[in-house]
Amino acid sequence: MSMARSQLRNIIESGRSIALDCYAIGKSIGDDDPVGKLFKTDVMNKTVVFKRFEGTDSTADGPAKIDTTIYFPYDFEQVYDGGESLCFSDKGFQKSLAFKISNGAATKDMMTRIALDLRTLNVLASLHSLDPFIFKSKAEQAGISDLIHETYFAISAEEWDAIRKPIREKISRLVTKAVSGGQSTNNKAQETQVEQFLMKIWQATDIDGIEPFIKAMQIDAERAPEVFFAWKAVCYYQVRFAALSDGLKAFFQWVGDNTLCYPSDFPNMTPEDERRVKGLRDKLREKMRTGYVEANGVLKEYEESYNKFVHEDRPQAFMKFLQNSDASYLSLASSVSNAAHGINLWNWYVEHYGESMPKVQFMELFNGLTHLYDVKHIGEVKSWDTGTAA
Repeated sequence: MSMARSQLRNIIESGRSIALDCYAIGKSIGDDDPVGKLFKTDVMNKTVVFKRFEGTDSTADGPAKIDTTIYFPYDFEQVYDGGESLCFSDKGFQKSLAFKISNGAATKDMMTRIALDLRTLNVLASLHSLDPFIFKSKAEQAGISDLIHETYFAISAEEWDAIRKPIREKISRLVTKAVSGGQSTNNKAQETQVEQFLMKIWQATDIDGIEPFIKAMQIDAERAPEVFFAWKAVCYYQVRFAALSDGLKAFFQWVGDNTLCYPSDFPNMTPEDERRVKGLRDKLREKMRTGYVEANGVLKEYEESYNKFVHEDRPQAFMKFLQNSDASYLSLASSVSNAAHGINLWNWYVEHYGESMPKVQFMELFNGLTHLYDVKHIGEVKSWDTGTAA
């Protein structure tokens, strides 16, 4: 992973969806804490975990790809000054990680702790984003939430319940429809069955006791827990995307403005730099527009299929949506995570420098946004690079 110092800072500081700064979080947890830090090895507790979304070109088919990268700073107290990275999907990752942690001299105790850290990393790698709600939900599904300090989840009980309530209500209405056929009843046995089904779907660990629902929805029994988790994730991103609406509108308007989304001291630019910035800006706008359209498309498909089932007794579209729910989860994770980080990053620079920025500050923001949206650079504006490669 290579990026300028300012870019590294911007990605880490602009939200939790894409970056988990284990060292910064772990410093607030005392050595005598009964739960302790996230990892069992000291080196891993001084890392940053990144999610990197790589979109396909506009002419290519297929979903976005996601990588989980572990960043090891050279100086733990100066995390932005560069470091080394290991990508979870790389061949030989486990061997390279073990060597990195043990410095090539692993004891039996060290190998045991590395194995436990790999278990935690597998959970993180299975996520499509690092949103606190998604991270906590996956930890619960994996049965390790009690082993992870609440500080890493970065979500209060009030925030958890505020997100959980509309998701549960939506799932509950559909389960009630599936179980009762839409008939209003005070049948206690049926209410108990609905609650049982709801909890099984919410926990997404097994299907014991809800086999009829699985069969009716034509879900492969072995895939059911992950289908249910993806369904819950889609519900979460629906809530999250709606909450971002106002901020996203203002952010898009700024990026779409040729005057604001450009250095205020533009007379100092060379013709070559001017061409590069404008070319990257066009690509950034296209990527942002594509992500927004894709997210809206997924959520529209979900809402329409849901309403057809609940209100029109037509479950086929929803059944199809469930079968492809993991692809929908991945698409939303990419689009919504980028949007959330982009808004936070843009807001910080606007608050500190105003909407019209000089070239140094503008390029820090601009490079951060193009990195977020995986915009392929047309060369580099090297004369404005104020940082060091990481």
